[in-house]
Amino acid sequence: MKITELPNDIFLLIVKHLSPKDLVLNRRVCKGFHAAFTESELSRQALLQHFPRAREVREPYIGLRDWSNVLSQVAARYYYLKAGKPRGIEKFQLARSLVVPKWSRFYPVTPWHRHLQFEEKVAPFHYPDTLWTYDEGLLVFPCATFQQYDIYDLSAGILARADIESERKTVRRIRLKSKVLMVEWCEPEAYHQLNENETVHRHFATAYDLCQDDEGQWRTVFRNEWKIHFLGMPLNSRDRFFSSHTDTHYALYLWQPNRSAWGEDEPIEALAIWDISSPSPYRPSEDPTSKGKPSESLEGPKILRRFSFADLGFYKIRQLSEPTLRGLELDENHVYVIQEDHRWIVGQQASSVLPRLHRVKSTGIPFFGGPHWEDQCGADGDVNLSFCERAADVRSPNLAPCWRHEEFPYLTITEAVDAEAGVIFSARHCFMLETISINIKPKIRMTGPGYEISLKDDLWQQLLGKGKICGDERWLIGENTNDEVVILHFDRAAKELRENGQQ
Repeated sequence: MKITELPNDIFLLIVKHLSPKDLVLNRRVCKGFHAAFTESELSRQALLQHFPRAREVREPYIGLRDWSNVLSQVAARYYYLKAGKPRGIEKFQLARSLVVPKWSRFYPVTPWHRHLQFEEKVAPFHYPDTLWTYDEGLLVFPCATFQQYDIYDLSAGILARADIESERKTVRRIRLKSKVLMVEWCEPEAYHQLNENETVHRHFATAYDLCQDDEGQWRTVFRNEWKIHFLGMPLNSRDRFFSSHTDTHYALYLWQPNRSAWGEDEPIEALAIWDISSPSPYRPSEDPTSKGKPSESLEGPKILRRFSFADLGFYKIRQLSEPTLRGLELDENHVYVIQEDHRWIVGQQASSVLPRLHRVKSTGIPFFGGPHWEDQCGADGDVNLSFCERAADVRSPNLAPCWRHEEFPYLTITEAVDAEAGVIFSARHCFMLETISINIKPKIRMTGPGYEISLKDDLWQQLLGKGKICGDERWLIGENTNDEVVILHFDRAAKELRENGQQ
């Protein structure tokens, strides 16, 4: 008796012992095998058995679905993930300028002057902001080919214009979160003279909603705009600001050197939180006198809380002249200040008292007062080098980012986490030693470290030019040293990308 002529329940018991690769390859044996191994219910059961966390399995779907084709796609994706090699690579040239062309003017916020040094070895600890941003399958970047900011829908392979009115802006930072594109920018022309050596530029934040029309095209819709500094800031390497946002709130931390003529040395610091949920057509950038500003109680962004120097000191987040601020995070009720220090830190702004190994801390502060939250970890290991006992796959703003030192003395400089799929891309370095790894836990309640795979060494230069990666189980995004945003596809082959005109 042929295997394909067995009763269905016995046949299903047999194929449960086959790997996903075998299930797909058996379709090529003969017509009978093809019919049996492309049967819809068999394919669906195989997906539930081998890839229950894949997005195609966990996401709801209305109507009939070709589960045979889904199994082929998902099995191929995880084959390439476990092999540590992409199916295809896309590259887009980024555009940036200081003066011309006007649409691509970019003046990034300077990172802290701190780096790692051990004996003669040196490595970066802070990286400059990228001019691209990614979230939930959408990539926004200034495309040199089309001379405009674009939205790239990676799943559909479609580019669309992101109209952020960049011709009248000098972009300082862009960030996409929860389909809200935040553009922090300043006016190209100075607004007034600060002192005999410096001029001030008015700074603003503009929020755009990313919306999809009936034809599947993405576009930007202006939501609101507000000043992020009441007087403005110079464009230099000393004045800095850090920020975070959700679809409803925006937080900004400001750090500026003290320019007092009275010899005060401590920098000026400020932290503020806005509610940005209310749309408003009002643009303060077009109203320098603020005569047309509507009441905050009616529409538009409104400040929920400003922190004084005393507040910053009380919460132990004032940075002074030895900053350790890594960044800000937000949830629906709190702002989280993430701080970090390392035993090998040197530089102009390095701490005078360094930690024994590597210290990370998260301080959660409620928007409207009340108890605050502190979580800290010093990576204090034992003789077995078990530096942190926390679960390696837990990520939450209220927890100190222990993933940064989970492989100490390697430093995890960036990661891309697809928590629902159980896939984590991690980029680590220990001075000259550099590695990008993938940890895969494709099954629910899978204990242990999962599958740990290292990508090819040459991919570090392709992805870590700015120390940032993003992505999910389908792709990994970074920037190389040639000002190109690079996308490693684990779903789509290079041939498919060329046929779509994207490579």
